[in-house]
Amino acid sequence: MILGKSEKRRIESVEVDLLLRALKEGYGYDFSGYAPASLKRRLTSLQHYFDVAHLTDLISSILYDRAVAQTVINNISVPASDFFRDATVWRTVRDIVVPQLSSFPRINIWQAGCGYGEETYTLAILMHEAKLETRMRIFTTDINSTFLKEARRGSWARHRMEAWRENYVKAGGEGDFDSYFVVRGDEVAIKDELKQSIEFVTHNLVMDDVFKEVQWAVCRNVLIYFNSELQERVVNLLSRSMERGAYLLLGRSEKIMDVAEKHTELEEIDDRVQLYRRAIGPIRSTRHA
Repeated sequence: MILGKSEKRRIESVEVDLLLRALKEGYGYDFSGYAPASLKRRLTSLQHYFDVAHLTDLISSILYDRAVAQTVINNISVPASDFFRDATVWRTVRDIVVPQLSSFPRINIWQAGCGYGEETYTLAILMHEAKLETRMRIFTTDINSTFLKEARRGSWARHRMEAWRENYVKAGGEGDFDSYFVVRGDEVAIKDELKQSIEFVTHNLVMDDVFKEVQWAVCRNVLIYFNSELQERVVNLLSRSMERGAYLLLGRSEKIMDVAEKHTELEEIDDRVQLYRRAIGPIRSTRHA
């Protein structure tokens, strides 16, 4: 039990640095590239949650109590998603990406940042409706084993279904959205057949390297929490994982850099949703005006 009284006080940068160092050296999680404002908001919330007067009071507990460390890690990397979140993105995917994916003999999809699985199973539903499920594998990754476990379980509060049905229709869905789930009391669970082509893998975008050649890389609502240096590293990592002709989807929230300017191997397909394609032919040396 951590004792103390939290107060409304500004967290100093040195406190943040010391806490992040403890997470990195003790558990291998490097959050040093996260956007400072977002990081401090989450750490302030943790300060009140643990009822400590100073953020540094958490460090010894983080180093010697895995449960405390996991709570801190979970709250820093808290997921937020829905099925078919942001209909514009998924309509674009249906119109542009899916028809082109059908030309590949095999389809490996890397979805970085699993959250609680809503986007993972959105991809599975999309590929099922395109009749491409027998050719595809979805590799869903996250640094957080707790999130991977929850995503693998694939179960959510039943009351969320109403909003998800609306998202599905707005995103161009024409089937019976409810048919992809089974009701279990106050929860709904994704059907097992939609799990069969999905692998949940621990992977750290900050520290790990490419692990699979893919035809489609999806990384939404992740880069917005990183500084520019880390954003560049992650986009480079995703790009190196992509086969020629493969797609990269960053989504509408990731307006963080001019990707096509810095990565000449990536052609901008739709700037509204940050959709790119890895060049099939020779890589251009400069961006055309």
